[in-house]
Amino acid sequence: MARWVFLSITLFGAPMVLLTDAISASVHAKSNDPPRLSPPITCTLGKTCFIQNYVDVDPGPGVLDYRCGSATYNTHSGTDFRLNSSAQSRIGVGVLAAADGTVKRGRDGMADIFANAAQTKSLKGRECGNGVVIDHGAGWETQYCHMQQGSLAVRAGDKVARGHRLGDVGYSGKAEFAHLHFSVRHNGEIIDPFSGRGQNAGCSSQTTKTEGLWEESAAKVLDYKSSQTFAVSFSDSVPVLDALERNHVAATPHKKSGKLIFFARFLNLRRGDRIRLTIEGPADFQVNKVSTPLERNKATYMAYIGKRRRRPSWTPGQYEGKAQVLRGDTVISEMRTAFALPE
Repeated sequence: MARWVFLSITLFGAPMVLLTDAISASVHAKSNDPPRLSPPITCTLGKTCFIQNYVDVDPGPGVLDYRCGSATYNTHSGTDFRLNSSAQSRIGVGVLAAADGTVKRGRDGMADIFANAAQTKSLKGRECGNGVVIDHGAGWETQYCHMQQGSLAVRAGDKVARGHRLGDVGYSGKAEFAHLHFSVRHNGEIIDPFSGRGQNAGCSSQTTKTEGLWEESAAKVLDYKSSQTFAVSFSDSVPVLDALERNHVAATPHKKSGKLIFFARFLNLRRGDRIRLTIEGPADFQVNKVSTPLERNKATYMAYIGKRRRRPSWTPGQYEGKAQVLRGDTVISEMRTAFALPE
């Protein structure tokens, strides 16, 4: 599976200038310290949302996240908080101001679409989609991209407090999945909020939570994960990844289903990782599979196992599925699920 490649333009088609009105001047005069940031999205990290990409801090053509992992792509300028699917975004997942500030500019009205290569030209200069830039003073600003069409709740000049709802997560602009792209800049330079350093400052496997720009409580929640399992489910058919990006809820098998499938989705797997999937059920039902080592890094990946129905119906009872990522002989990520097949 190819690595997803998409960009989030940071300018909304406008030149990068500092606000010069009286409101901005008063904000800038308060402090030269960077803002302390809170999570910019209303979700439970690791359950209803996941970090797919960090800032790429490699100054060359390679890719490195701030902890020297590969959870990013070349020149990526922010942090991507992804949802399970676009169906989840339609429920209304809020985008929040990460710190106090003044809305500098914004855009709404762009459709939520899954962008493809053919649309790249038409989206030039608007890759960020619907979004907001907030000025925090002293040259610091944050940007929020790919928001849901018609959801923006603020406009230029509005003062916002930390946690103020700016709109909802969507997939407008150049986005291939529902997510919030969150960027931090200081005097126009991209800053990684996890390290507090510039985009080309390189990485460190020893980076601590206190070095970044997050508040202490936020830093605990935003714990680094180089690779992770982010969804597991049972299905009555072999899943299609594009369909899962639109709706992650699969049809649960019933007694007469032709197939009983267990599948798992993963983020940022590394070359050499292996996937172990297992199903256990009534009447000694069991399926096990361990993949061969991956030949290259995978930004996203899906694996599944299952059986075809050979009898008049599946045996009623509890079916349990488990997905694990193996790095060497160590389990670095695990997720389980179960469903009960009634009589």
